[in-house]
Amino acid sequence: MLAAFQLLPQMKQLQSSSSDILTELFQPDVNLVIWQRELSQRIRTYAAGLSKFADLQLVAEPEELTRLLQNRLPDAEGKAEFIADLALLSQMLTCLMDCSAVGVRLKRLEKAMCPRFHTDHVAARLLVTYSGPATEWHAGTTAQSQQPYQQIRTGEVALLKGSGWTGNKDGAIWHRSPNTDQPRLLLSLDPVGE
Repeated sequence: MLAAFQLLPQMKQLQSSSSDILTELFQPDVNLVIWQRELSQRIRTYAAGLSKFADLQLVAEPEELTRLLQNRLPDAEGKAEFIADLALLSQMLTCLMDCSAVGVRLKRLEKAMCPRFHTDHVAARLLVTYSGPATEWHAGTTAQSQQPYQQIRTGEVALLKGSGWTGNKDGAIWHRSPNTDQPRLLLSLDPVGE
């Protein structure tokens, strides 16, 4: 008797300088979309200055996120622009994913947080590296894929499809933290609630 199995579609990764690219994650054969953008000098300066920053982790609705960040982030030039960027990204994610809130993780890293290729066990995750080397990814179907890895650029917005996405258990994007001693500031946003 022959065993039945389902072939997965060849997964694609898309990039564009338009934020509209983020909606392409809803295509069944897409597991990564990258909004190619440049950060303003003020945002880059503020992010680089967060060397003594204590990590931030919270769940918030977009309407309250700006106030929470105002209270928790240190004052310096570029703070308002940095917060506005985080607020915009949280609004975009809640709109895209039809959720009420976002799980926010802003982390200062001195070494690789996740040094091995892995997939996330969530429906979707938005990642932005504000300073330092950004996330690496490959288009293979396993962690040990022979596919060459690629690297997201600092400031770009990556929206990753995880294994928690309905019907995507085996199609999630493989990614990892870069192997570097250079400090990084990483933002991770997860959709929360309905």
